[in-house]
Amino acid sequence: MSSITAADTTAPLHPYYPIGIALSGDVFVANDWSASSLVLGFAAGLASILGVAWLVMMKINPRLKASDRALVLWFVSTGSIHVFFEGYFVLNHHRMGGMQDFFGQLWKEYALSDSRYMLSDPFLLCIETSTVITWGPLSFLTALLIIRESPYRHSIQALVSTGHIYGDGLYFATSLLDEFYSGKIYYRPEPFYFWVYFVFMNILWLIIPGFCLYGSIKASAEAFAISSKVSASKTAKKRS
Repeated sequence: MSSITAADTTAPLHPYYPIGIALSGDVFVANDWSASSLVLGFAAGLASILGVAWLVMMKINPRLKASDRALVLWFVSTGSIHVFFEGYFVLNHHRMGGMQDFFGQLWKEYALSDSRYMLSDPFLLCIETSTVITWGPLSFLTALLIIRESPYRHSIQALVSTGHIYGDGLYFATSLLDEFYSGKIYYRPEPFYFWVYFVFMNILWLIIPGFCLYGSIKASAEAFAISSKVSASKTAKKRS
């Protein structure tokens, strides 16, 4: 394990870009977990949560169709990531460079693709805080509404999905436009960090919520169409 501070001029301050940028807390401690160990540990933890969610879902509503089962797992996973993982960032953003617990090292690994997470970036702090407080709990609620086949499911699902698309769109835009207009690059030059960590791991929150939003809009339109037909039928009967 190595510790590097701003006062140490014999070695690079840290592996993040832009080179030499000051981190929150002015301290960096290198990870002692490998990237593969961190990713596998995260995947194992998430799989455990989804396993419990699956058992609960099948006990409450075993007749739920396959597509809705998949969406339940999506909303449980995204809610868990928002509340626990991103919640960790909100609480520890000011000292992230020195954190050596599992989530701390995981954030330092991910930050190789976006160093703003090591800088207490105001935009990220605001968007992540709102995500933890709002979209995390509402993701869990959406999963429950799907399991219960609640009539409120699609209104909440549309709300949460719109929030995800909006937040993720801003996340991409602020980073890429900063690079375009001011030349600031927050990711390391290796293609892996940009395409796998930054693009792939985040674009899921555009694609899947887009699918969910489309489904909710379609279901709502069908419901209103049926309601209009029923109302028209009742009106016709009254007139006759």
